[in-house]
Amino acid sequence: MKRFYFFSFILAIGVILSACGTTENQDKADSSKQTNQQENDSSSNDGNTSEQSSKKDQSGGDGENMDLASEVDHVISSVEQLDKTLKNSANDVQSINNQGKTLEENWDSIEKQVEEQFPNQYKKVEESLYPLIGAAKKEDPNIEKMKKWAQTTVESLNELKQKIESQ
Repeated sequence: MKRFYFFSFILAIGVILSACGTTENQDKADSSKQTNQQENDSSSNDGNTSEQSSKKDQSGGDGENMDLASEVDHVISSVEQLDKTLKNSANDVQSINNQGKTLEENWDSIEKQVEEQFPNQYKKVEESLYPLIGAAKKEDPNIEKMKKWAQTTVESLNELKQKIESQ
């Protein structure tokens, strides 16, 4: 009788384990089908993709630098907005804190790319940007120092943008 229960138990475990692998294999098969469909869809785009990439090559610039330049513009806008708040409503600490957080998030999104492609400009930007962000997070920020850092940061970001566009 014990052998019967043992054999039944082993058989049940085998069935369960064999079923576990089935859904994983099914998911892999489904994802590979989706990938193949996406590749087919993109290749049947009447050649637009290859035409667009050849146009980029012919124009001498690539989309990556244009995207980076627009992201740098976004960071510049964040710094300018913070600077405007510092000048117009320096007592609104909550707004300064929020704008500092937004500025940090915007910079973090491109920081690694800037560091890799433009290491000298990266160092220059961060000399004023990090103190500005740090001060913006404080409960009692030093407004006069922040105004100086904001101006210096905008200047260094504009230099970075010019270098990006010149490549």
